[in-house]
Amino acid sequence: MGLLNNIAGYSHGNRGVGIRDHQLILPSVICSTHVARRIAKELSAVTFAHQHGCGIIGEDVAGIDDFFAELADHLNISSVLIVSLGCETIQGQELGARLVARNASTRYQIIQESGGVEGTITSGVASARKLSQDFPKTSASIDSLRIGFDNSRNFDEANNWIEALERDGAEIIKSENHRSSTESFAELMTKKVHLVISFPDDLQPASGFPLFPVLNVQGNSSLHNAISKDFDLHENSSTRAVIEMVGSIANGALTIAEATNSGEIRAPRIVRSV
Repeated sequence: MGLLNNIAGYSHGNRGVGIRDHQLILPSVICSTHVARRIAKELSAVTFAHQHGCGIIGEDVAGIDDFFAELADHLNISSVLIVSLGCETIQGQELGARLVARNASTRYQIIQESGGVEGTITSGVASARKLSQDFPKTSASIDSLRIGFDNSRNFDEANNWIEALERDGAEIIKSENHRSSTESFAELMTKKVHLVISFPDDLQPASGFPLFPVLNVQGNSSLHNAISKDFDLHENSSTRAVIEMVGSIANGALTIAEATNSGEIRAPRIVRSV
């Protein structure tokens, strides 16, 4: 049995068994991202800023709605509080009804109905804490670790790492070729990976994604050498070192991006709009 079998994880109902137990404060619109961030800070929950939810048209209305639903259904998420303004294209209560039909551990807060910013923060924190009480942390083992691979650098030796990880019991999901690691992370999130190993382009810094650990692998470019402390591994690392670090991260150790709260979420967009 390999090091990556029977990882200690957390059962999150219909979402699956994850390696993190994150509560997600999900802003349904750009206008609520500041409030969501303040609520998340009170709770040590995860959230993100974005430019979506209002002033979107065409296929992006359903596309962004679907993307938020995928975020809320990720297996590293224990519960979700949606924070809505109240007048945006993607309505918080409509998104909430969709998400709660899939996962009962979902609530929503509307700023325009909760006494403004401070009222929403107070009631939102209380609602999120109640979610944590109603859906407590539950341990479970993970039979097969799902590892996403972002090879934006086209690192030739990545296949050796993949083969070693597969021999040790991991399931590997490769991203399509994207212009940036951020796009790869969004795609891999929809495929429900537990964590990601990222080979960012030589001109890209290390980055992360709030819902799952990202192990950043340093190349030999001048940029990467200048910020080497932002990377978890070097591309010259042995496959054994890779497997051991993946096992450690899967069992709770933080990646550098997690420890420094680095990274972002960028939803795919099709239509150019305001």
